[in-house]
Amino acid sequence: MTGDKEGQPVTPDDVKVGEPPLLVYPMDPATKTVISSRASLLILKRIDEADLDTSTKPHSAGGIVAYSAICTHEGCPISGQHENPRMALCNCHGSTFDLGNNGTVAHGPAVRRLAMLPVTITDGELVVAGKLDGPIGPPTS
Repeated sequence: MTGDKEGQPVTPDDVKVGEPPLLVYPMDPATKTVISSRASLLILKRIDEADLDTSTKPHSAGGIVAYSAICTHEGCPISGQHENPRMALCNCHGSTFDLGNNGTVAHGPAVRRLAMLPVTITDGELVVAGKLDGPIGPPTS
């Protein structure tokens, strides 16, 4: 989303075990246009594959998982590093999500898990391999 590689494709080498999650926008593969809307903001995290839940592993690529980065509590972007390498933290109100287990809520106030986006590695780049598996952001009702 920002930094030295802003606007460039993400490679698997860009996402390292133990490092904070990356906030990224997807890129249209045909036009190479970055889709930079708030609703398309994603969080990428690499987790040791041995630490991925069996239901999460098939949707990851080399231990890299992708989720909607919009917190399901109040809609803040999730960007915080938790001391547990499987977790991501929402800095607004402290919700913690287990990215190694389908983005489930480990600590609230959020009550709904993050929507996961399946990914694969193609030609050395991280590529979307399907659709988000649930709603993004906070509940609307």
